[in-house]
Amino acid sequence: MDGNPSSDEGSVLVLAVGLVAILLLGIVVLVDGTAAFLQHRALLSIADSAALAGAQAIDLDAYYREGASAATTVDPVAVPSRVSTLVRRFGSELPPGLVIEEASSDGQRVRVVLSAPLRLPFRNDWSEIRLTAVSEAELAYRESGA
Repeated sequence: MDGNPSSDEGSVLVLAVGLVAILLLGIVVLVDGTAAFLQHRALLSIADSAALAGAQAIDLDAYYREGASAATTVDPVAVPSRVSTLVRRFGSELPPGLVIEEASSDGQRVRVVLSAPLRLPFRNDWSEIRLTAVSEAELAYRESGA
């Protein structure tokens, strides 16, 4: 040091430390944001599969009696069972803490709502935040004889 109070000595170090801190913060935000996106996408994929499985739970009695027609509907009683069976098939791929919030049908449409806690690599204190995925599927058929 030359004893001059207006010396720039050491200011580059302060700028470098600040830049490194900003870059590290950016990396943390990017990694956590990507993890949240991927977790939500995986949860939505499971919800989509479950909704499709539920839409295949048709009322077999009506189907065998009338064929594929307007009388063919989704069996609302069978939907929750179909959805939970499909979700269990994912096994170890399931996000920890996954909950089936809703598995219902109005006879034509199936609605599935799943939730799971958000798990981030750098921010573990957000465990009370839950990701939610909503998926719907509709029974589509072709008239028999058409």
